Amino acid sequence: MKKLISFVLMLAVSLAALTMTAFCADPAVFPAMATNNTIVVSSSADEPDAHVVSPAVYKIEGANYFRLRDVAMLLNGSEKQFAVEYDEAEKTVSLTSGQPYRAVGGELSGAASETASASPTNNAILIGGEIVTLTVYKIDGANYFRLRDLGRALDFHVGYDDETKTVFLSGSGGYEEETASEELPFDAQIIRTDGYHDGATYPRAALIDSAEELNRYFEENRELYDFGHRDKVYADTTTGFVDAIKGYDGAWFRDHQLILVLLEEGSGSVRHHVTAVKGGEKPEVTVTRLVPEVGTDDMAEWHILIGIDRNLEPGTEIAVSLITQRDGAIPAD
Repeated sequence: MKKLISFVLMLAVSLAALTMTAFCADPAVFPAMATNNTIVVSSSADEPDAHVVSPAVYKIEGANYFRLRDVAMLLNGSEKQFAVEYDEAEKTVSLTSGQPYRAVGGELSGAASETASASPTNNAILIGGEIVTLTVYKIDGANYFRLRDLGRALDFHVGYDDETKTVFLSGSGGYEEETASEELPFDAQIIRTDGYHDGATYPRAALIDSAEELNRYFEENRELYDFGHRDKVYADTTTGFVDAIKGYDGAWFRDHQLILVLLEEGSGSVRHHVTAVKGGEKPEVTVTRLVPEVGTDDMAEWHILIGIDRNLEPGTEIAVSLITQRDGAIPAD
């Protein structure tokens, strides 16, 4: 009898573990973190009233998501105010521009948890009576909207100061798209990884948005390139890839993104220097190739790791522009 009870208990524990594993691996659940940005709001242009507020705001895949009713409360009384209505029977959320917001209680209360789980909303979203498609997540039962999506849809001002990490929203002005092209500050590491492969195309670039994504890239390509540790760095090599990525952990990715550029050269003597990184609608990395008059006759592949402040949408395509400088010295940083 005792053996039977023990077996039943073990089976129950195993099923619970499987259930928990399945829940954690749910692709429809996204990790959310409390924002690290300062939030400033204003409602009047005639009487400047900009002030810092502390609503519950989460970062999901690098973007700030606000609780809908908090934004409605913050802009209430301004020219960009909007009403929010919820239909329990139809499971719809309706927004109406220009109408005052009627509080239901709980707005602007409570702080964001350090971490949370976000799931795509199960509500239909209507603006002016028309169904719209926006990225909306449910966190603890409340709908959270990407601030720029909401500003664009309801035409209120959204701004961002990268130097002070401050998000601005205002009911005294309309929505404006971000600057089409801007120079981004960056830090670059250039690592020789070799690994010639038929059919591979160069140059190519990818945006890495999390430590998990970087680790996945490492695991998927470790047999294709030399990602190992190097005890000694020779004149024609660099620090090892595995050493270079140590600093890109979860804490680093909270405020940054990583642009990964792959290059191939017909000579290991060619050196590289990242000249510029541009953001905006058409992000681009410019790399100067430093080609000596006489070089070795060996194929070489390079990984360039470029750290930037969080600025780009996950999955953004990035162009690579190459400039060739012959028999020149490496430009000073």
